[in-house]
Amino acid sequence: MGDCAQDVNANPLQGDIHHDGDQELERALCQWLLWDQNPKTKAEIEKLLRDGKKKELHDRLCCRMTFGTAGLRSSMGAGFSCINDLTIIQSTQ
Repeated sequence: MGDCAQDVNANPLQGDIHHDGDQELERALCQWLLWDQNPKTKAEIEKLLRDGKKKELHDRLCCRMTFGTAGLRSSMGAGFSCINDLTIIQSTQ
């Protein structure tokens, strides 16, 4: 885990993060941009950030999928609440 404020190379949108007091979202956004290695899902989150879609970012990044009797179930997409390369890797380790 890294702190975006300390590692400008880890977060290409460092200057675009607007500090509005939602520390949970800012922390989750920094983690996602640091950890996600898939250019498609990373670009999806970057676009939401550029477009100011804070509610959608919060919904995708500040919740985790739950593991139920049928395994992991969620839509495919970018964010910790969706199925994607990063969340599959994290759930299998």
